[in-house]
Amino acid sequence: MFQIISLIAAFQALFFGVLVITKKNKSMLDKHLATWLFFLTANILCITISQNVNLSYSGDFLYLGYILVGLHGFFLYLCTKSLINHSHKDFKKEYVTIAVYWGVAITGFFFYNSYPQTTAVITRIFAFCFNAFFIILAVRLFHRYKAFLETNFSNIDKLSFNWMRFLAFGLILILSGALILVILHEFSSFQFSLYSLFAIIVLLFVNILGFRGIKHSTIFNQVVIPYNQPQTEEPTSISKDKSYENYGLKQEDAISLSEQLKNYMETEKPYTNIDLNLKDLAAALETYPHYITQVLNTVFNQNFYDFINTYRTEEAQRRLIDPQFKKLTVLAIAYDCGFNSKSTFNRIFKQKTGLTPSEYRSQ
Repeated sequence: MFQIISLIAAFQALFFGVLVITKKNKSMLDKHLATWLFFLTANILCITISQNVNLSYSGDFLYLGYILVGLHGFFLYLCTKSLINHSHKDFKKEYVTIAVYWGVAITGFFFYNSYPQTTAVITRIFAFCFNAFFIILAVRLFHRYKAFLETNFSNIDKLSFNWMRFLAFGLILILSGALILVILHEFSSFQFSLYSLFAIIVLLFVNILGFRGIKHSTIFNQVVIPYNQPQTEEPTSISKDKSYENYGLKQEDAISLSEQLKNYMETEKPYTNIDLNLKDLAAALETYPHYITQVLNTVFNQNFYDFINTYRTEEAQRRLIDPQFKKLTVLAIAYDCGFNSKSTFNRIFKQKTGLTPSEYRSQ
């Protein structure tokens, strides 16, 4: 049972990898995702072959399986970074890291035949630490980029990659399961069905990785302001805790700009533009983007995303109870107010009012 499910998972990983690598206009994310799927195929096959105790070389495949397991956190990090960087030049350190990893792995293989048990333990620890390190880096990078999006864009649903964070937790679950199986195998006897259960989890992970990767991998190239774009002006975003003294906008000027910003939002209603971003708003006010960011952080205590969607929510509240808009559906009002999806509208509206749009309208 275990071998059948594992072979299905390997075939699907290979199938998804071919689909991704044969896409037209492949992005850096596509290339790294396809490579991950191919390595995942090899990893599953190695583990499957190693379970056949009748093969004299099954131990060699088991060692290779340990090595390949250690790469999944690294590929998660590569795919996460690929959402931000789009050139091979931006991955020089990562490519050197993977070359060193394989160098260590090949060196360990020479010791494996002479000291199989000791080398196997060291390899497992090495693979686990390598995975953990890059999973942590991937999660940190995810949150940093999410903060950047919220500083520059008013709608980030199509720029979001929560599925990548989901993959991180799924990968942690699989690696934890693998660790439990190893411990049970070494220190106790257990039924073979546990291997089958683990194979099913791997199969689900392969399908999520392949399907979500194909579905969402092309969206992220639409980001207007690259995260790593060289700055020709002063920074476009600054941490709340950082002083703005060296950025040219004094406190009285910040207050003046906040009044100008507030007046512009109330009279021109730019938030009804679904694609509104920080750069466009700054251009309309004839100021720098980082000045807007400074005002939002210090005067309004909000980032750009929250600031714009607060106005959108307030506008939606007015329209939901205005008889003039009685014939419009809730979704139509959401779009007219600048929201780009029903789910986003419901989530933000309830977050700010405590009620769903439909509940608010009925009351």
